[in-house]
Amino acid sequence: MPKLPHIALVTTLGAMSTALAYQYSEIQSLKGQPRQSQAISEHTVVALVDQRLAVLERRRAKNGFEKKVFEFELAQQSTPDNRLIYGNPEARITLQEFGDIECPFCRKMHDGLKQVVDNAENTVNWEFKHFPLESHNPAAALQAKVIECVKDSYGNKVAWAALDRFIFETAGNGKGVGDLTNFVRGMGLSGVAIDLCMASDAHENRIESDYREGQALGITGTPALRIIDTQTGDAYLIKGYKTAEQIAQAVQHILKG
Repeated sequence: MPKLPHIALVTTLGAMSTALAYQYSEIQSLKGQPRQSQAISEHTVVALVDQRLAVLERRRAKNGFEKKVFEFELAQQSTPDNRLIYGNPEARITLQEFGDIECPFCRKMHDGLKQVVDNAENTVNWEFKHFPLESHNPAAALQAKVIECVKDSYGNKVAWAALDRFIFETAGNGKGVGDLTNFVRGMGLSGVAIDLCMASDAHENRIESDYREGQALGITGTPALRIIDTQTGDAYLIKGYKTAEQIAQAVQHILKG
């Protein structure tokens, strides 16, 4: 180790002595103070651990939801007439689904519809219309309203990610997801904003309008898919669950005329 010059060595030793003297003074001062109890009750430890785990879980859920939003990258932030559309709003073919978030067969068909749009190179979009079945209410109707509230506050893209989360995490058949506010917060969204929206009569007319439209088409159950050729105005109604392959074949048949 190289030797320090004499002046530098004296300066260094002086600084060390000062630091040690300060630490000694602090120790002596602490000795003169009453000792405070460092004991933490078991209840406090458990509460702190639970609190930390809850924070980590919320962070994990939020990160997972942000990835889900990215998966719906073809959804535009805003759409014509504020409709719930995945894909290019100007696409020639619209897959207009009349769906119920609590419906197990809607869940089964959900990924297939997305797959068709993802592979269609902007020629197909997917519009979700609310058709909450009476046998699944109030859960289905309330969840439909939550999706519209999310769309109102965060836009179409986030609403699609929220719709996906609801469909795949609900217990189904009217059993719901439990506390709606906590479920929304678990996605990193504002529970307060959604609560305020849910407490109002906002979006109820849209949900009722979707439902009446479906009834007028002869729809009584979900899922029901209306394939619309926006170029010719022709529309074809398909009832019940269909695979991605069946939907894609129907679309190709229409495109070929």
